[in-house]
Amino acid sequence: MQIANTTAATRSRSITQQDVWQAADALLLAGQRPTIERIRLHLGRGSPNTVSPHLDAWFAGLGARLQDPQAFAAPANLPDPVNQAARYLWDAAQAEARASVAASFASREATMQQAQEALEGERVALAQERAILEARLEAADNALAELARARDEASERAARAEAQLLAQQADNEALRATLARSHEEKDSLLRDTASQRAAWDKERETMSERFGANERRMTLELDAARVASREGQRLLENERKAGQQRLAEAAERAGRQAEDAARVANAAAVLDERVRQQDGLLAEYRQLLDSRAEADADSARAGSTPARQGVARARPLKPARRPRFKV
Repeated sequence: MQIANTTAATRSRSITQQDVWQAADALLLAGQRPTIERIRLHLGRGSPNTVSPHLDAWFAGLGARLQDPQAFAAPANLPDPVNQAARYLWDAAQAEARASVAASFASREATMQQAQEALEGERVALAQERAILEARLEAADNALAELARARDEASERAARAEAQLLAQQADNEALRATLARSHEEKDSLLRDTASQRAAWDKERETMSERFGANERRMTLELDAARVASREGQRLLENERKAGQQRLAEAAERAGRQAEDAARVANAAAVLDERVRQQDGLLAEYRQLLDSRAEADADSARAGSTPARQGVARARPLKPARRPRFKV
């Protein structure tokens, strides 16, 4: 009963650094490597969180204690066999401890070397990744700047294209209006020319009719003059003076009529020449309109704005008023 109470009191007491160190020394003297679980089993109590820092402190001070031979020396009043056994255990414990510490140090050094190599590899990999990321970032910045420049250039080109389109539309509207006026003027000129040609044809026909009538009348008068001449020859003796006088009058009238016929022929020739001139002018104006329409069509197909030049529009020449000859 007393032993149980002592055990309970011991368990209830908290573990100190001295308890852990004594348990580690006992395990080491027993040829075992001190661990947290072995110390807890040896003490019969204690949590890993409590044992761990004391055990780390024991390992940290183990090297200095190994340098002191008296640290683990047995009491002087022990028998020689016990001292020899203790010395043997001590030497064995030291050898085990040295081997354990050397193995631990070697393991830790290898682990540290591996960790250092891993860290070096990670550092190199991180440096490479950083260089790649910086290159990508620089490329992204350059691409972004290029996109910004391309966007600005596209905006400027779009603005210029829109302005050119508006100007082209205005020019096209002006060209359409000019072409419409040209068609109207051409139609008006054709109507005027047709009307003038009809008037000239009618006047030529009238003059031709007058010339035929005059010619027929002259023929009749000549026939009458021949008849009168024959009659005068028959009546020469009686009407010589009267016949000569009529003959002279007939000749004078014939001369006047011949002059009138010559004037009519000259007027007809002049009229024909003017008609030919008007036809030539009309052909030239039609050729000018056709060439201008072809040029406008070429300009519209090429998409280029025609240069605006102050060229006066060709106006059709009004034909000179034909002289009217009175026959």
